[in-house]
Amino acid sequence: MNELQAAGPGRDDARLKVLVVDDNEASAVTLGWAVEAEGYAVRTVFGGQAALDLAEDFCPDIVLLDLGMPGMSGFDVCQRLRADPRFAHIKIIAQTGWGDDAARKRTAESGFDLHLVKPVNIDVLHDMLDLLARSIRLSRQTGADLATA
Repeated sequence: MNELQAAGPGRDDARLKVLVVDDNEASAVTLGWAVEAEGYAVRTVFGGQAALDLAEDFCPDIVLLDLGMPGMSGFDVCQRLRADPRFAHIKIIAQTGWGDDAARKRTAESGFDLHLVKPVNIDVLHDMLDLLARSIRLSRQTGADLATA
């Protein structure tokens, strides 16, 4: 069993859950396949409101969130997730064509954990997911340790 499959406390499905959100359906599906190939449980949606609706049931650990979507932007989705205490644990990665310093500053100030520039470099994505997965596992272990102390 690899590290991604190590069970966290109280989890029925030991795999970390990743929600991929992008209005470009081909991009979202392709990115979802790449993430799923690494052993994550993946769900893919194509809009902001759909992401919020699915988050209720899927309870993702990580969200790969496009910024420039019609209707509800990735910034709006991030803000709504961050405002809900049920999703305080979620790690959110901005995925966008905007890679300049101003865009990176805005995502950091808006509550995103990381910023990924499109087209997505799969090796960089895997490194980011690995970093976040380690952080999530450590947080779960620390929480479990505190609960048994």
